[in-house]
Amino acid sequence: MNFKIHLTFLILFSSFLFAEIKGTVMDQSTDEPLQGVNIIGEKTGTATNESGEFSIDVPPGTELGFSHIGYHSISQSAQNGMSVEMSPAVIKSGEIIVRAGLSDESLQKTTASVTVFTANDIRESGADHFQVLIDQIPNLNWAGGTSRPRYFQIRGIGERSHYFGEGPPNFSVGFVMDDMDLSGLGMVGQLYDLDQIEIFKGPQSSVYGPNAMAGLISMRSTDPPDHFEMKSSTNFGSDNHYGGSSVMNVRLMKYMNMRLTGVYNYSDGFRENVSQKITDSNKLEEAFSRMKLSYNPNNRLSILTTLIYAELKNGYDVWAPDNNTDFITYSNDKGKDSQRTYGYSLRAQFKASENLNITSISSFTETDLVHAYDGDWADSAYWYETHDFDPAVEGWAYEFYDKNERNRANLSQEIRLSMGSIIMGGYFKHLIEQDEAMGHLYGGAATDAINHYDFLATAGYAQYGVDLTPSFKLKANVRFENNSIKYEGTTQGLNDNWENIELPLIHFDIDHSMLGYRASLHYLKDKFTSYYGSISQGYKSGGVNQHPYLTDASRPYDPEFIQNSEVGLKRTTKKYQTQLSAFYSLRKDQQVSVSSQQVEGDPNSFLFYTANAGSGSVQGFEWENLLNVSSNLSMDASLGYLKTWVDKFPYFASEGVEAIGGDREAAMSPKVTGSFGVHFKNNSGIFGLVQMSFKDEYYFSDSHIQKSKPYTLLNINIGNSFGKTTATIWIRNAMDERYTTRGFYFGLIPPDYPDQLWKSYGDPRQIGVTIDYTF
Repeated sequence: MNFKIHLTFLILFSSFLFAEIKGTVMDQSTDEPLQGVNIIGEKTGTATNESGEFSIDVPPGTELGFSHIGYHSISQSAQNGMSVEMSPAVIKSGEIIVRAGLSDESLQKTTASVTVFTANDIRESGADHFQVLIDQIPNLNWAGGTSRPRYFQIRGIGERSHYFGEGPPNFSVGFVMDDMDLSGLGMVGQLYDLDQIEIFKGPQSSVYGPNAMAGLISMRSTDPPDHFEMKSSTNFGSDNHYGGSSVMNVRLMKYMNMRLTGVYNYSDGFRENVSQKITDSNKLEEAFSRMKLSYNPNNRLSILTTLIYAELKNGYDVWAPDNNTDFITYSNDKGKDSQRTYGYSLRAQFKASENLNITSISSFTETDLVHAYDGDWADSAYWYETHDFDPAVEGWAYEFYDKNERNRANLSQEIRLSMGSIIMGGYFKHLIEQDEAMGHLYGGAATDAINHYDFLATAGYAQYGVDLTPSFKLKANVRFENNSIKYEGTTQGLNDNWENIELPLIHFDIDHSMLGYRASLHYLKDKFTSYYGSISQGYKSGGVNQHPYLTDASRPYDPEFIQNSEVGLKRTTKKYQTQLSAFYSLRKDQQVSVSSQQVEGDPNSFLFYTANAGSGSVQGFEWENLLNVSSNLSMDASLGYLKTWVDKFPYFASEGVEAIGGDREAAMSPKVTGSFGVHFKNNSGIFGLVQMSFKDEYYFSDSHIQKSKPYTLLNINIGNSFGKTTATIWIRNAMDERYTTRGFYFGLIPPDYPDQLWKSYGDPRQIGVTIDYTF
């Protein structure tokens, strides 16, 4: 009897000693299961499977060690059914988290070419607008023609303008601020109180849709913390520049915080208008405000609301009929490039269970744009004194004016479900735009016009990631999208007797379905080094040409698709951070936009036309590096190389004359872009930055062969922090370089109107002071 009791006790005791403990290990930041986590007990060990699950024979209460490359090692007491969360490791040099994707992930693990500016990077640069940072980003360019950069090109793909008659508001480069889609509205790129800027290069359509065929620019402002904070900034400088910014953060109630930001900026615009005898015809007068509310009642629910209001009362006067580099203009009609935008976004995240997270992103923006300019760039006195154009002799005044007013309302809703390594979602967007214009429109065929676009997009997407081994991860996503556009255009013109007549009314609908996808393989060699390869397909929606006399067959153009292959390397250590990517892309049904002067002697008689030009290609690489020389000194460098090609395509060069374009590099595609910077700071608060950037020559347009010239810009910041105050002296374009930001080729000068290149120039040297104070 005693023997049986002892035997039973021994069996129970043995089962306790060697109990099977089961559990799951998850990524704390993404709630995805972790494969390949090493789990060590006292005398035994195991690893998690692809679902993050494990089992180990140890007694309950035994200390288990959990370790995985790229994650903090932790210890927990063994319990059956235990759930373990591991947080990604942050190395001392500062890990960067990319937040614009379907889920947050470290830059080291991002399988794409991404340039990131952190809040500290922005602060050290002394930049107040995204325009100042553009030249530091490899293979990113922008087109002039507006008071602030509005249209961007990534890897040679992107719009150069959106004048009246250039089609619907479809863009190749997305511009997103705090979950609000502001593509084509990049003038609102104020940087004060921004937490991070992310520039994705290459097609991102499988995540962001048709406005990201070339890439995406994402700006995210600082979220409200749970404590009081107040800061202000004052700046002034040459060109009658002055401005101020402030931010205040308060705790409204338990779990709810609010952050208020306000920005005002003014400068004359570096132009002397001798016709109007003023120096502010090209002024920048910009006001921007933002309010963020966060509500986090528990660890399962978080709500973040952002509201913005921007009022940009900018002038526009950058062209001169003598192409002078002294920034003297002669226009007698005031130009205007204004933008008023208000909008909101609401991001709600709910953890429904251990394996299910629900994210809702709602946004709405409404924007009023006015773009107006003197079409002949001078007054009658200039044309008479310089080119002998006498209205009394000619019988007409050489006087043209163009004005375009645009209203755009954009509503979007996205629902996203994250279930471990699976993400699924749906997307809806309704955009309405109305354009009103007066001037010499559609190549002189119309004097007044109103266009109305009704744009509807619906999409569904899915993503799946799996750890093939502890070091190899495969991720794939797909997006199916349908876009429909309803267009209505009414126009007025003049008959042979100079009487107002109604031109043909246009009703035209198009509907397109598009597929985007991306598959990537990530290899984490160690916690410092990773490699990746990816294939993807991006797309851009089709559109409608607006000219009233086009046939139905010539009016629409089809979506464009791009297929991209990319490989990359990323390495981060205490000493340096580097990333290198190489890519090759094929463009199918490439959309080519051309503009051509139709009537000699009419500088506003431009016909805008978009067509599918067959195929094209893009290839090159991007390299970025940060070297920490010492605790006080660091250096950064970037280099982009780009080789593009556009197939031949026909277009109307002038009335009744057809020309051939293409068969060469794409417009706005500099072959080489690069930058180099030296950062210095010491314990006494003194800091400095010398930043140099280079941009190679590029074609201004797809419809002529005129090119820019290579240029180099130098920016310098020197400052000192003492107590709660920081004072910075900054110099932009320190070498006072004359460089072109936009070029047109047409006939302007009477009486023969020979075609020639016309240039607008970037800002000359500007010197200023910024004083920051923390309360």
